[in-house]
Amino acid sequence: MTYYHNMFRIDDEKFGKFTRIKLVNANSKEHVSVIPDFGANVNEIVLSKKEVNYSILDGAKNYSELIKNEWYKGAKLIPFPNRILDGRYTFNRKSFKLPINFQSQKHAIHGLLYNQKFTVKDRTVSKKSSSILLENLYLGRTDGYPFKFKVHIKYTLSGGGFECNTVIKNEHSAKIPIGDGWHPYFRLKGSLADMLLRIPSTRQIEVDSRNIPTGEIRPFEKFSSLSKIADEEIDSGFQLRKRNGLAETEIVDQEHDLKLTVWQETGEMKYNYVQVFIPPSRKSIAIEPMTCNIDAFNNGEGLIILKPKSTFNATYGVRLE
Repeated sequence: MTYYHNMFRIDDEKFGKFTRIKLVNANSKEHVSVIPDFGANVNEIVLSKKEVNYSILDGAKNYSELIKNEWYKGAKLIPFPNRILDGRYTFNRKSFKLPINFQSQKHAIHGLLYNQKFTVKDRTVSKKSSSILLENLYLGRTDGYPFKFKVHIKYTLSGGGFECNTVIKNEHSAKIPIGDGWHPYFRLKGSLADMLLRIPSTRQIEVDSRNIPTGEIRPFEKFSSLSKIADEEIDSGFQLRKRNGLAETEIVDQEHDLKLTVWQETGEMKYNYVQVFIPPSRKSIAIEPMTCNIDAFNNGEGLIILKPKSTFNATYGVRLE
């Protein structure tokens, strides 16, 4: 099925047992591929500069890799991004135990919706953009998180790049703890070691041997301005200034004259944290907008508490220059 409107269109295509929905700029051939049936996963982003297209996302290459989900490539992280220590937390004086899905460290990680089915609620095409609106109603059927909420995710491709708007509504009868994040792995044409990185924060979250915050923040100046990645090993969270605006993480490929910018809204109930991770393959780099700190259900840092019928609403995106 294809939806057209002059420059932009939306295509459906098979991806193993799933349907992959592609937002397409018919003129430039830029496109974004999303898999609603597997956690609203962003599987592919292709953006252009000077009429040349670049595949900037290291997504799952096939259905088997997607469902194996070893590195959570392109995953949406709701209702908690990152780790929860031993899967345990207390909320409103009640104790909860989440499923352990990070066996090597015995943590719960990356939420509960990363492999769940989302419903396509709307498709929109215009002269300036194409977008899809996806929905998931979480009914609280996991004992470790028995709180009902509804998620709307709107993915948009436009001349300005890719963006994601997320709205989470509390459908529970009482307050609930909520966090949100995204786990993309980015790449450009050149070697990662030769690229430059800038992180919009010098406030690195100190963690222990199990990657759980100690409560300390340490200065980290190395990538406060564009600096060569070289052999740097990074798996760190960073605290951003909690003020209204945008925080931008940049990767620059000097050899091919490319700059990739990952931007995120900051401020009250926005994306006030970013996680940066270079996997062992060193072929890509994860830049993860997050609303809260690692283990926020326990330390409360950045944790959003939604009253019944209230909503979280925030946006992040990617552009190539």
